Amino acid sequence: MTTPPLPPLQRLHENRPFVPDWRLFFKTRWKVIGLCLIGVLLLEIFIFNLPTWQTLRAIPSTQNISSIHTDGIELKPDGMTTTAPNATLNITSNKIIKYLYLQVSPKYSSAPWAVNYTVGVSYQGDRYVHWGAPQSFNIAVRDSRYINAGSYVHSVTLQINEPKGTFIPVTGVVTNPRIPYRFSLLRLCLLLLLASFWILLGPGSVLWKMELNTKVAFHFILLCLTTLGVIFLYFVTWYLNGNNGWNIDIAHNANGLWTTNGQYARLADALLHGHTYLNLPVSPGLKALKNPYSLSARLAIGKQGQFSFWDHAFYHGKYYCYYGIIPALIFFVPYQFLTGHYMTTGWAILIALTVACIFATLLIVRIAKLYFEDASLAAVLVAIWVLLFGSATLQEITIANFYPVPQACSYMFTILGLWCWLKSLKRKCKTGEKYVSSWWIFFGSLFIACNFGCRPQFVFFGLLAIPIFWTSTFKDRTLYSRKGIWPTIFSILPFFLVFIPLFLYNYDRFGSILNFGENYNLTDFDMIKAKRPVFPFLLGLTVFYYWFQPMNIIGTFPYVTSIRILTPLWYPSFTPVGGGYFTFMAPCIFLLFATAPWIFARRRRKELDRTFSGKYSAAKSTRGTVISLVSINVVAGICASFATAQWVGYTQRYSDFFGLFFAVASIFILFSVLPTWINRERGFRSVFTLLKILLVALLTLTCIWEFLGFSIFVKNIHYFRVASWFLFMN
Repeated sequence: MTTPPLPPLQRLHENRPFVPDWRLFFKTRWKVIGLCLIGVLLLEIFIFNLPTWQTLRAIPSTQNISSIHTDGIELKPDGMTTTAPNATLNITSNKIIKYLYLQVSPKYSSAPWAVNYTVGVSYQGDRYVHWGAPQSFNIAVRDSRYINAGSYVHSVTLQINEPKGTFIPVTGVVTNPRIPYRFSLLRLCLLLLLASFWILLGPGSVLWKMELNTKVAFHFILLCLTTLGVIFLYFVTWYLNGNNGWNIDIAHNANGLWTTNGQYARLADALLHGHTYLNLPVSPGLKALKNPYSLSARLAIGKQGQFSFWDHAFYHGKYYCYYGIIPALIFFVPYQFLTGHYMTTGWAILIALTVACIFATLLIVRIAKLYFEDASLAAVLVAIWVLLFGSATLQEITIANFYPVPQACSYMFTILGLWCWLKSLKRKCKTGEKYVSSWWIFFGSLFIACNFGCRPQFVFFGLLAIPIFWTSTFKDRTLYSRKGIWPTIFSILPFFLVFIPLFLYNYDRFGSILNFGENYNLTDFDMIKAKRPVFPFLLGLTVFYYWFQPMNIIGTFPYVTSIRILTPLWYPSFTPVGGGYFTFMAPCIFLLFATAPWIFARRRRKELDRTFSGKYSAAKSTRGTVISLVSINVVAGICASFATAQWVGYTQRYSDFFGLFFAVASIFILFSVLPTWINRERGFRSVFTLLKILLVALLTLTCIWEFLGFSIFVKNIHYFRVASWFLFMN
């Protein structure tokens, strides 16, 4: 029995007067907009400022430290000094204590000191102290010195979790203070960002039924605002972690293992002075070591006053940067050449990710236009956020040392390269004849090749050229043929232009064109002699950690915390933040992967032909290209996961090695499962409504999780300011 043909696509504006998309959107979503804005105002005015409303009628009572019962405390003119490891202050009141406020000496009110403490309470008639979780406040952040005492006891004990002899400039405690109203523009912007997910992408949004049209101002504005939202999240993460002020000075650690975050800045300085080794001092003790890569040997000379630089390649008595040279060439060398100063590492990371974010939007739009003419505007907006979280790049901006620089640059080059490759597929306006643009394919190959000088693993994204140019090569004969000789030359030439200088750079440093120097790294184990255990269970366990490590949620700020990774045998591993890739960074991608078998089922081929209405090739050819792109990305992501686990063990910052493969695959799946015609004809069916709700909910939760987990990674002043937002629940 033959399957009856599908009905023709029903256009959104068909059989009714034309209504502009923006007017249609506001006409159908004004209730949702109103509810979301009311929700934001309620959160901002009442929830996050709940302590203000709770203390409107409070009667403050101030007690000097001298009048408070203390244990392990020695009073000073401007505060107190601990005389025991767990010093305590016992505050009592004849009224129920709701909140406390710690007064500090005006002399030290701007000192950015963090003090760790634990709140304990005692019930009436019982001296036993029930302790809560450890917390902290900052002397310079007034709002962080308010303490939530629980609102149900008359006696509160503060245990100071600081070493003996610590000076704390606290001079008094205010019981039941009146807490002032605190408006935060940053908090309001973040709440509006979360509300926009539901306003624009909620299951009833008409944007799911609108075909993407970048020539329409309303569509273009929404694309720009979404891109700015991603950049805003990058910037907030970058700024709250203090990465605008990270210096590149040398940290002289007491164990002799010195560190510096300016490895790329010093590489740029070396290149400008005509050599490839870094201008760093080499201690005589390190030169004299038979095996300088032994950690125990370096620690031994450290006790003798000798030093060595941590995580630098050391070869024949000189230090080298074993990370790729291209980030230094495109960011650090021009900056130092023009200004005469070192470029701070944090700015290079922010610029690379900002550029990548802009072109990620262009890449997604190009995918939609080339393979999914029926792609909805809402699906494109979702894809932009999915790529942000799925690429695992938000974590790279948390600590602006040299580690994320090559990864951020490789992410930028990969996005640029894929976009240029897709831009190279052209049709002549008059005749409709297909061809491959020589210059676009040249720059696409150039950007992909540049990964070899950043993070070489990203060069494997070049495999995507196979499905992208399959039709051009084997059907249209516009590439790798006499007809397409120039595009063919221009597609291969960039790899020679990039690889040959990099091979010579390696040869100049280490005497071999394929030696990048990673085995000469001075790290926590001897990379030349150390061998990872060949243990299938251990390898599988490490991949599980990368993918499905459950989140570690705690009851105090920031509510998402680090996880201890344990393995049965020694394996390089570092404590991750939050959880695994599918459980913390990109749960929405796991949801999309779960729908893939249904999308590409054999019985849905005719529906797929309707979905893959690409303008460059026939539906059948487009379907094959899309399935190939999804398959290659998924297989490459799986292989990259296992390879990363075997080579480097578990380090969360390496999640982007496989994350970007999974993220790119998920974009094609998203456009396949929720095309515009399904949203128009079946949009109210429970399965599609549930899928949209889950997608938006997971995007919202991921944004919150990663903001808490990554945006406040470093305990600086910004950390305590954000922590004060949650006083009502801390």
